[in-house]
Amino acid sequence: MILEERVRVEAYCSTANLGAGFDVFGLALNKYADHVQVKTTNNPTVRIKAQGPYSKELPRSPNKNSAGPPAQALIDKSGLNIGVEIIIEKNIPPGLGLGSSGATAAACTKAMDHLLQLNLSDDELVKTASLGETAASGSAHTDNVGASLLGGFVITYGKPLRTVSVKPPAKLSVVVVCPKTRLPRNKTSLARKLVPRKIETDNAVLNVGRASAIALGFARGNIDLIGTGMEDAIAEPYRESLVPGYVAVKMAALAAQASGVAISGAGPSVVAFVDKTKHDPVKIGRVMVRELSKNKVESTFFVTRPAEGARVTRS
Repeated sequence: MILEERVRVEAYCSTANLGAGFDVFGLALNKYADHVQVKTTNNPTVRIKAQGPYSKELPRSPNKNSAGPPAQALIDKSGLNIGVEIIIEKNIPPGLGLGSSGATAAACTKAMDHLLQLNLSDDELVKTASLGETAASGSAHTDNVGASLLGGFVITYGKPLRTVSVKPPAKLSVVVVCPKTRLPRNKTSLARKLVPRKIETDNAVLNVGRASAIALGFARGNIDLIGTGMEDAIAEPYRESLVPGYVAVKMAALAAQASGVAISGAGPSVVAFVDKTKHDPVKIGRVMVRELSKNKVESTFFVTRPAEGARVTRS
């Protein structure tokens, strides 16, 4: 086997949960993308370097950076006595709830798979990338890494892990509102601890039905149907406190004809799904920002669309 010396991969940010799909649903977003380059070294260690606009606070320790555990796991799987140098171009802002650590893990996993010629399945790639989320937040959740790796709308579920990627409707626009609020550095870990370990049967039934509507909506290309499922009875009620004015901004967006609204991952960003052939997503974004300002919360917004999966850009 002749290894390639270096591989560079691009992976987009994502929004997770989409309301009822806690830890299961993810959607890649064509806004920010991390670039990760891996190259082989004779020293059998994993070394991490970082550059780019959001690299300053990125951990360089392989055990704390979301690129480290997937890289080491795939070296171990290959059985080769090699090391790698990982160079992360960090373009996805951390702490917004847009899968920043997940995109880095996804890009590194894709690059390592290509570099080592392992030809892993989608399920194996997502499972491996989720090891990076453990380093970042203490939990190997697969929704963000699944979306960044596979692209489009992604469902990750089951033991053993199974993954499904569905191409979203072309008319789907995603409004992302980013409140300028101070959150703790361990925000994702904190947000996960807020979710109760046991839930009422009635709430579980509500979420199963709503999640089914989301999945069927993506399969049919029906954005209004997707929106009917973007209500959550499990995680959001306990996480609303992390997004000041969330209930009001959600009601305002729905009144402005957004199909559905949800907290993006652990927050604080809020996403609204809009059928751009029927309604103006920019107008809805402005309504949401204005509503947050009534609660004395400054925010910005952007409009984006679903993205493709991670791709090799140079090898």
